[in-house]
Amino acid sequence: MAEVDEVRQEARRNTRARFEQWAKNPSCDANTLSAVHNVRLDAAAREIGLSPSFGQSPFAIARGNRFEAGLFVEQAARLRQALETKGCLLPSSSGFLDLRLKMNGGQNVSTVDEALRLTQEWLQRIACDPGTAESLVAAPMIRIPKGVILPEALLIIDAVTVTLGDAMRPRVTVGEIKVFPDRGGHTEPHQIATARAQAGVYRHALELAVLELGLAGDIDIATDGFLVFTWPGSNSPSVRAGEDLTYQAIRAERGFQRLEEVAHSLVRTDDFAADNPTLIQRVLDADTNYSEACLSFCDLAPRCHKHALDADDAIVLGMEAKRLLGETPVARALELLNGAVPVDDREYDLQRQLGLS
Repeated sequence: MAEVDEVRQEARRNTRARFEQWAKNPSCDANTLSAVHNVRLDAAAREIGLSPSFGQSPFAIARGNRFEAGLFVEQAARLRQALETKGCLLPSSSGFLDLRLKMNGGQNVSTVDEALRLTQEWLQRIACDPGTAESLVAAPMIRIPKGVILPEALLIIDAVTVTLGDAMRPRVTVGEIKVFPDRGGHTEPHQIATARAQAGVYRHALELAVLELGLAGDIDIATDGFLVFTWPGSNSPSVRAGEDLTYQAIRAERGFQRLEEVAHSLVRTDDFAADNPTLIQRVLDADTNYSEACLSFCDLAPRCHKHALDADDAIVLGMEAKRLLGETPVARALELLNGAVPVDDREYDLQRQLGLS
């Protein structure tokens, strides 16, 4: 029983899932509070009579775990080959460091504290002696030196590559692994956007950690990253290299400031249990910012969708429609589409974009 409790505590300290949830809609205050508080969105949904329906199925979770584990067998041979093919690593690259926790498929690291220590030692070592740098590292864990997630902000990065950049300094590039299929130009846009957003969070977090260690002048954090998806119908990796994460990292920096503000506004004696009624109510009372991405993860999405429908907000038609219509209600857009006379410059411009003038 003590061993089970220890595993549960280690899992609770890994806040990666909460960061990923937040990154899917960082502009929503309810989502932000949920991530900071550790409030389960399905518990909040039940509180207002909704039936949770957006949780990931155990089959999807199992497949994702299987795919990721397969990338790292035999010194990450499959992932290395895919990265070399896309130019993320040189064909002569070598060295693999596995920092995954045993509960996550690793072989050597038992606890969160051990993972944090080994990651810090790795960064310090490659800063002092770049020649010892392993070219591929699985699951480095970092503690973000800000109170952005309570009780502590810990992140596990799926994978990073290490190459030698200018002045022979180690250049670390973050990678994000997702199990959904890469369909080229037909890949779901929100899935790609979410993967980029999460990679941007990890890039910014790594920059903060390197700065905190005093290694910013010795280690370069790449402005781009790589995404790893699956080939359709298989568990083979498909790598998207050179993904520019500049905007995503800037957004993550701004988001971290918001997370920190929320965290500092809380009473530190709060019970941060996921089913705490007081914390659940705080999430339910918070402002929301509905988007189509919410349908993929948030059990409160039906409530927000109804509010958007009642407000005749174009977001119910998707982000592309929202970008086009802005604050113009759907009913008014239909009137303009049917030939109504515009009343101001904005409506004239919208009618022009609709191809009616």
